[in-house]
Amino acid sequence: MRKNRFLLISFGLFIGLFGVAEANHLSGKVEVEGGKELKNMIVYLEPAESLSNKPDPMVHKVLQKGRRYNPDLIVVNPRDKIQFLNDEDREIDHNIYSLSKFKNFDLGLGERGSVLEIEIHNIGSGNFYCSVHRMMEGRIVSINTRHFAILEKPGNFILPNIPPGNWVAKVIVFHKRYKSIPINISLSGKAHENIELKVVKK
Repeated sequence: MRKNRFLLISFGLFIGLFGVAEANHLSGKVEVEGGKELKNMIVYLEPAESLSNKPDPMVHKVLQKGRRYNPDLIVVNPRDKIQFLNDEDREIDHNIYSLSKFKNFDLGLGERGSVLEIEIHNIGSGNFYCSVHRMMEGRIVSINTRHFAILEKPGNFILPNIPPGNWVAKVIVFHKRYKSIPINISLSGKAHENIELKVVKK
């Protein structure tokens, strides 16, 4: 997948879930054991307590242009929809499909200008491809929060607009030989800075 993101931050202030409250920001650093340059790690916050209400569904757009997916890593929530837009300059068809257990689908051929759509129902992740162009590959990651950041490499991150409350900070790591260590965080109206999230060898 293309590594065209240094830091992508997605956030939301969920008034409907938490009520009107002063938001905080959370900042810190992800460190990997041994200094390995792991790519495309996802830092995110989960509520420590389960919520009866869920974030409102969103529609995410993935462009298909130059025989590539953009973005090629997309983070969603259950109930979100993903639209695949064929935005090629020439008459090029794409067939988006996935064989993953997380989301198995085959949208068939989509000509230039077409919009094909799927809906996400579960937590998890899986890759998707184009049967016409073997080098086209992307990944969907579904989590239960809008508070996340994608890091192209280990280092600093900022998560803005976090409502007060108890949270669990986690890191999604795609390398099979590494795992993250979650930490509990309590936000009570002030910024929480300089936390350290560890990614260690299994």
